[in-house]
Amino acid sequence: MLPNERVRAVYQGAQPDQVPLALDLSHWYRKNYKVPFDLNGFRRVEQGLVDLHRKLGAVCYVETGSFYRLESIDPRVRIEAGTRDGVFTTRISTPCGSLHEERVFDPGSYSYNIRKHLLESPADFPVIECLMANLRCRPCWDYYRSWQAALGDLAFLYAQLPYSGSGYLMARHLGVENTVYAVMDYPEQVRRLVQAVNQCNLRILDTIIDGPFETLLISDNYDSNVQTRAYFDAYAREYYTEVARRLHQKGKYLAVHVDGESRGVLAWLAECGVDCADALTPRPMFSATPAEMRRQAGPNLIMSGGIPATIFSPRTSDADFVECVRRWLETKASSSRLIMAAGDQVPTDASYDRIAMLPELVEKFGAY
Repeated sequence: MLPNERVRAVYQGAQPDQVPLALDLSHWYRKNYKVPFDLNGFRRVEQGLVDLHRKLGAVCYVETGSFYRLESIDPRVRIEAGTRDGVFTTRISTPCGSLHEERVFDPGSYSYNIRKHLLESPADFPVIECLMANLRCRPCWDYYRSWQAALGDLAFLYAQLPYSGSGYLMARHLGVENTVYAVMDYPEQVRRLVQAVNQCNLRILDTIIDGPFETLLISDNYDSNVQTRAYFDAYAREYYTEVARRLHQKGKYLAVHVDGESRGVLAWLAECGVDCADALTPRPMFSATPAEMRRQAGPNLIMSGGIPATIFSPRTSDADFVECVRRWLETKASSSRLIMAAGDQVPTDASYDRIAMLPELVEKFGAY
């Protein structure tokens, strides 16, 4: 089978000839190839990243840039974003007020750390509600197809929605501590903000849903250490269920990017009809082993991930790396709903030699 045919088979509930290998190499590529990091994302096919995927034989599925543009129907509502002197600033202007966020580039981690959150308290929420009411999207499917053409049989590209209302607050724009306080002290304001973001996202979904993609990703960075069952039920369950329903009506699939503690959340996602839990990270970074993850997920939720960032580290031995990969691939005996990937991105300090071990390891331990 071709590499992307293996991923497609997993989503279709069929058994491929071996577990597919799919990697997010974008961050590693930028740091190690000394490519400037623009938080606005790629705007054209990045041939160096394509060549890296071809060299490794790994499917490319995320971090290729957005396949639509967001536009405001009201000229008084504007989003402006750009980098100056290593600071990426986002400014939102509306008739309800203005907000800005600052993120500072760290050359060590090759990432942008938040210096000032966009939101500081529920008093800022009306600005975002005004923004969300006015946003519409314009698909860019020619850009999608250009990546497909460049990658060939290594392309299984996920379209992506912005953060859900839950992730918008907790994982991105207000922070964990302030979101917890807001949920406790201002529940109605939080619920109104979450609904405004989710309704905007559903309009985006309706605009893109007939596009050429097969799987859509919600990149909420869910972590059940801080996003409890009560939080999930109040702010995420209904939305995930509705997105899954709309996609399934069109014969498409839904993946949710976990990238945190998965204890509990795998079962919750399965209950919503989510098809894939992406960026799953087992021990030693989080609590569950791959086998425990499979028991929690049930037989039908696709588990994508398996390699913690710490296991890619040069401080870990090759033997430990091989053992980690083997334990993940062993779960194929319980369910073929499995993808071999990083527990989020391949970290920038991973050696190329270790990354290059993966195709052979998947062939050795992941064949059916």
